[in-house]
Amino acid sequence: MAISIQDDNVKAVFDDAYRNSRPVFMIVIATKPCYVKLASLVRACEAQDISTLVIESGQHYDAVLTEAGALFNIADKIAINLNITGSILNKAANMAFAVEQLAHYFTELAPDTCVVPVVSGDTLTSNLLPQYWYLATGTRAVHVEAGLRSMGPKNWHDLQGDKLLLQRQCDWVWHRDMPFPEGIDTVLTSCVSDLLLAPIERNRQTLLREGYQKESIDIVGSLSADAVMLQSKQQPQETIYDCYPELAQGKWIRVDIHRRENLTKPILIALMKALTQLALEQYNIVFVKYNAFIRAVETHQLDSLVETAKQAGVVFHDLWPSYQHVLEFVTGEHCRFVYSDSGGLQEELHTLNVPMLTCRANTDRPETVLESQSNLLVPPLDDAFIYSGLKLAIDEPQKVWPTSAPHKLYGENVGQNIAASLSRYQSKVKRHIDILEGY
Repeated sequence: MAISIQDDNVKAVFDDAYRNSRPVFMIVIATKPCYVKLASLVRACEAQDISTLVIESGQHYDAVLTEAGALFNIADKIAINLNITGSILNKAANMAFAVEQLAHYFTELAPDTCVVPVVSGDTLTSNLLPQYWYLATGTRAVHVEAGLRSMGPKNWHDLQGDKLLLQRQCDWVWHRDMPFPEGIDTVLTSCVSDLLLAPIERNRQTLLREGYQKESIDIVGSLSADAVMLQSKQQPQETIYDCYPELAQGKWIRVDIHRRENLTKPILIALMKALTQLALEQYNIVFVKYNAFIRAVETHQLDSLVETAKQAGVVFHDLWPSYQHVLEFVTGEHCRFVYSDSGGLQEELHTLNVPMLTCRANTDRPETVLESQSNLLVPPLDDAFIYSGLKLAIDEPQKVWPTSAPHKLYGENVGQNIAASLSRYQSKVKRHIDILEGY
């Protein structure tokens, strides 16, 4: 495995850093959400004259998933691709080799310039690349979206039917391993980071309780707020209704799942049965198929169950290639609400004031349930639980989402806020560990 490097682009960034006696911030893109969220940061760093190098890990190598790079005009800014592929463990091993190659390359190119990784969220890349970079160079990372922890009600079996709404009043607990492996990825990312950029005060308080120093934490908002506001103002060349004319009729529930914990055979069976029942009752449902869902259906041999759902009226679509299509549909008059297990969508739909139900027993955005009330958890405990939760949202939306225009949690101009934090941090960057702590 060899990394791909555009030497001229890289040398230009390092020449700029050398002339100005400052570090290079290496912004790392791992997944489609990284493309979506980090685009405004890349532009803000350029506007604030910060030496930045954009690299891609390759963690998401599907062309549809990486389409966002072109959409957000940052695909041509990627100077290095680590070409990480394979299973989780394959990617972990390949990441170590890629980081070693990259460290040697930078040392030969500019031995006196410090390179600081800037990673986002809870991906495998955000976890492993900073750890390996720290081992290779002694330099810590910057963690964007630090302090997110999955929380949920302590006892779900007391929240059946109409009692589902009581989740906003009951005790919530931390689920350290959920979602897997992202719940641990985000914790380990912060461990090897020196600057922690928390979206909201809740996240800052979490980091303080875990022992991080307040001087190392900035509250900056969430880059998803920048992304959705930017792209919701754009019009795709073809509308979602040009691509899928049936969506222009009536009200639809948009459903998608991709989390590993939701792709087990019992959960898939429960989900398909609940959606089939709703479709038989003449409710419009569009199910957008992620690759992970398609593979799980094949693995568990559930094609007949999916076919039954189709015959009942559930409409299945391949992954919508354009992020703009997603925003166009969810903000339009034909979307009733969204049912998804996506973490990022919880932020994005909150920002857009679109009602959402989350197909998980916990969430790393508990503020969307407990504070803004733009979201409600409907975990896939069984088909009856899913059905009753979705039916409650259909029949009594004013109870499920009581605030028509919730307080916006995630800020604005977040890319500029983060770039300003990086600018202040430049003078504090340590190239390596000179003196062991405690001496």
